[in-house]
Amino acid sequence: MKNSPLTSKIKCVIFNLDELIQSAGVKEVLISLDLPYCVVSIRSKASMEHLLKIAGLLTFFGEDRIFSNSDPLIFFDTARSIGFEPAECAVVDRSDIGLDLARKGDFCVLGMDDGTNRTKLENKGILVFNEFPDLIELIDLFNAEVELEIKRY
Repeated sequence: MKNSPLTSKIKCVIFNLDELIQSAGVKEVLISLDLPYCVVSIRSKASMEHLLKIAGLLTFFGEDRIFSNSDPLIFFDTARSIGFEPAECAVVDRSDIGLDLARKGDFCVLGMDDGTNRTKLENKGILVFNEFPDLIELIDLFNAEVELEIKRY
């Protein structure tokens, strides 16, 4: 993460579409997530809606929360489109390309990994979680750490 010391809590979550449709426990996380969220992909919006519907997730995303964009600034453009600065958003992804794009921005980057790449990801400043249901706890811990850091300065 570029911000050092930590200065901004996570206020919004940007999910990579593939991460959502390939992971178990997503519905429970979306129901419990107490932050605005959206989904991004390089796929067409129609294709995204179709895949979300098949996965049983379309009802969680209004039309204004589904973003299709092949530009390398996809996360930046999405954050701005929904009224947030990159430093206020977490990007949830697993792909090397997505993680690298998010890292180049000022995003909090959250990557799901089964343990095979954990150290490599953490060395890049990526916060790693094992299973989708762990995501909410990770966000809460991050925000608590930011709160402590703000009080320290």
